[in-house]
Amino acid sequence: MLGIGGRDDIVDVLDKVLSRYLSSLHELLGSYVKQLVQFLKSGNELLITYSGIYASPATYLLLLLRSLTNVNAYLVEPETLMYYVAPYVEGGIRRVLIINSGVNSSLIRLLDQLNLTGYEVMLVSPSPIPDNIRYKVREDLLLEIKSQDLLLQHLLVGIAVSEYLNRSGVRGSRLWYELSNLNEVLRDLLTKYIGKLYEIKKFTNDVFIITSTPSMLGPAEYITYNYNVRIPRYLIPLNNVKHYIKYSKKVLITSTDVEEFSTKEVIGLKIKEAIEICELRIRTDPLTAPIYGLILSNALTMISD
Repeated sequence: MLGIGGRDDIVDVLDKVLSRYLSSLHELLGSYVKQLVQFLKSGNELLITYSGIYASPATYLLLLLRSLTNVNAYLVEPETLMYYVAPYVEGGIRRVLIINSGVNSSLIRLLDQLNLTGYEVMLVSPSPIPDNIRYKVREDLLLEIKSQDLLLQHLLVGIAVSEYLNRSGVRGSRLWYELSNLNEVLRDLLTKYIGKLYEIKKFTNDVFIITSTPSMLGPAEYITYNYNVRIPRYLIPLNNVKHYIKYSKKVLITSTDVEEFSTKEVIGLKIKEAIEICELRIRTDPLTAPIYGLILSNALTMISD
């Protein structure tokens, strides 16, 4: 934990540590990206789902595909896909991408159902992948990544979509450039948000609710499951926060400027219900914001009061 020295000293250390971390992630991405791009290019329709504790990489992929491409993509909850779509829907979209963050029995049941009903399935999953999962997925559609790292999964889908677009178009080329050159802006990012990180550190010293806009679900999930886990917290969708403020009067929001309107109901609770609100608001394109938010969330775990 970093707590000795001034803010500039702490930014220096964070910059060095996170720069090495980002470089290590980019070293892993090359072959992963190529395999995912090949799958994306093999059809123009896709169902996206997830398994494990993280839904944000699947959500991020949906936002990218819907915003930047002509791929007819839908995000389907795993239980909905397993029990209500795969067994009963005839025709329609027959390709599924599962982004997994931890092997469990529900993933096995989902794969069994999709195989039984004739879906083409790609599985993105951290290693090691157990044999009882491995044999259920075609070898060329099994993307085994070496880490369960949430930022790695976001970078994978972000860079893959930019490569799917051949790095073309204003937002597509910018997406590729920003995600491929994170080290260049790292220090400026840390300098700009270091005060906010300390504010969040102090704000979350007691039970709190965390919520997010769609693009910033990744940072919210990271903080929920990886940051200071001895403090109870509730990860709640924006539209349900009002039902949970009886458990805590503190609400942490991860958002972007562009999505400001969607947080107004929760912000309004500050007056109506006398709650405290702290925001990690990233001032950039929602399609790159979760990457910066995840970098800052990693930094948050490294600083002390």
